[in-house]
Amino acid sequence: MRIPERVYQRVIHWADRDPKTGCLVSRYSTGSHGYAQVGWVEAGVRTMTLCHLAVWRTVDGEPDDGMTVDHECKNRRCVERSHLRLLTNFDNARRTSGRDWPLGQCIAGHDDKYLHTQPNGRTRCTICRAEYQRRYRAKKEG
Repeated sequence: MRIPERVYQRVIHWADRDPKTGCLVSRYSTGSHGYAQVGWVEAGVRTMTLCHLAVWRTVDGEPDDGMTVDHECKNRRCVERSHLRLLTNFDNARRTSGRDWPLGQCIAGHDDKYLHTQPNGRTRCTICRAEYQRRYRAKKEG
């Protein structure tokens, strides 16, 4: 989605710098998800997007498929470009689950080379899955 320059300028203009965190905090309204959102009309068509995505798309272009724009600062209203980064959808969901663990690992600390995406789209660690199955069988037999 192309973001008009005037919309990008509005997003930056309607944000205040937090001196403690360095976040550029949007004053735009937030949706129930907590992210600041901006809307505009162009050629009679009303369009809305999240403010941090407007910044990312203007500066860096459209994220690749399977990638999402993440706030390193974890402030959903922040539009400071240096606080944004691309993560896989799995890593982004991991960070927002409330059970944050280091990137490049599963929750148990196994290297992410053991992560496997199942046909249903769910990502699992093969080592953790094997350990779970061993415990399940032992409990069932015992």
